Amino acid sequence: MSRKRFGFTLVELLVVIAIIGVLVGLLLPAVQSAREAARRMQCTNSLHNLGIAMHNYHDTHRTFPMGQMNSIAQNALAASPWNRGCWFHSILPFIEQQNLHNLITNFLSSNPRPAGVYMSVNNNLNVFSDPGRHTIVPILLCPSDGNGAKTKTVAGNEQGFHGNFVLAAGSTFYNPTTDVEGRNLNGMFYCYSSTKFSNAVDGTSNILMASEILVTPDTNAHDLRGRYYNTWQGNVLFSSLYPPNSPVGDRSNYCIAAPRRPCQGLSASNTVQSVRSNHTGGANFLLCDASVRFISDSVNLVTYQAASTRQGGEVAPLEE
Repeated sequence: MSRKRFGFTLVELLVVIAIIGVLVGLLLPAVQSAREAARRMQCTNSLHNLGIAMHNYHDTHRTFPMGQMNSIAQNALAASPWNRGCWFHSILPFIEQQNLHNLITNFLSSNPRPAGVYMSVNNNLNVFSDPGRHTIVPILLCPSDGNGAKTKTVAGNEQGFHGNFVLAAGSTFYNPTTDVEGRNLNGMFYCYSSTKFSNAVDGTSNILMASEILVTPDTNAHDLRGRYYNTWQGNVLFSSLYPPNSPVGDRSNYCIAAPRRPCQGLSASNTVQSVRSNHTGGANFLLCDASVRFISDSVNLVTYQAASTRQGGEVAPLEE
């Protein structure tokens, strides 16, 4: 007497596998969307914390830090150990990086005195460049950028930590012929800037303070976007000349074209760096009152440019 066996036929098994595949295919976009939402929220929180740090710096020094401590594509006019430094170095004590700030200060006080914060230990990728240039500062990263926390650059010419957050320089090129040094840009931050809350004539809730960029891995050349330790052509600032995630490429002496990171070509004149992010449809922006809002790539350009100027007298509200 034979026993009756129960089991799946090959057809039934294939049907089950097909159903599971369809369910996974339907679920995957939702999972990816949830992950990006979490990354965007983390990015928003980091920008807000940067805003609080800026406010605390202002409370202590009665001014905001300099946007860039040297002229556009030039060394500092006066002998300064902070040559080619920027706002990043100034706010370190206010973002829980006092030890790093002390390390840099001691380095710049050494004898003989270094030419600036861009001095480094080259030709050895296993040695941290002086002064702690490879130290990653998490608050200045947006997790949506898979190339964030860039520290490795062209071998033999180390450039240190690159991050995702930059400050608002206004609505123009960085070096128009009327302002070669970049001292008179119309945003809150520029070369040798020393702005205060009182300079935010258009209102702190209407003026942009900071936003995002995407860093680009070096190849056999440098890409300076987001490079904090060797400020040169406004690489720690952004302009609203073009809208967020503009197809018009950024322009500087050191720029590499990559997906979502277009580069117009290498140039020493009319340099510009636009806001860029991997968030769908726009980017996060920090306002001078330390609030953060998401602004669409399709924002009205006139309104967007007005929001990046400190005292243009515009009254149009900046909408998401």
